Amino acid sequence: MTQTLEMNNAIGEVEIQEKLYPIRENWHLLKPYLNDEDVQAVLNEAMTAFCEEHPKYGKMWTPGDAPWKYTTSAYWFDKIVDMVNEDAEHSAELETLEKEWITKTGLDENDLWDNDEFLEESNLLFGKYFDKHSPQEGTIDWYKFIHGCHWINQFTAALVSKALNVPAFVYETTVHTCATFVKDDIVYYADVQLDWENLQELLDFMGEGEEVDFHPVFDEIL
Repeated sequence: MTQTLEMNNAIGEVEIQEKLYPIRENWHLLKPYLNDEDVQAVLNEAMTAFCEEHPKYGKMWTPGDAPWKYTTSAYWFDKIVDMVNEDAEHSAELETLEKEWITKTGLDENDLWDNDEFLEESNLLFGKYFDKHSPQEGTIDWYKFIHGCHWINQFTAALVSKALNVPAFVYETTVHTCATFVKDDIVYYADVQLDWENLQELLDFMGEGEEVDFHPVFDEIL
């Protein structure tokens, strides 16, 4: 697959290859730049814009917040709950807690779950393991703002630009947004929000015939 791009007002056009830039595989190269001042400025501006455009969710972005927590669906909650329920350590601790309460109160197992004090303790236990399985700061999942591609992939563009020392662009359609950049005469596409099997899958998702917005992430090109 090839694409003709004209970059930085260069004279003429050059035909170059296109490839997927898998963020997860290259996270070790990008991670040192997560706290870069310019990268953080783009993240803060994008997430603030999301909150201002969607006040119905009742949250305002604070620098240092976890982008994944702004996901507007149950995606992360369901995923984390599944991991807690599959955690053998959580199951063992919960079983021990139940036995302690049965011995202490004389309640049977079914009545136990109607006891407010037991529920409070079991919820605290669940919360400990919920935090354990939640995305951790510095990981790629921390930045997976699901359904927020138009905002979080502005951060992606800033991150790859700083880490790879290349001009990066925000490529947006009405369906999806990703970052794109040129390195060694290859056009790369990057998306921190979703893990794609291949480039064609991403491009198909962007949609053919969709209205396109294409602009540099930084006003000054590197």
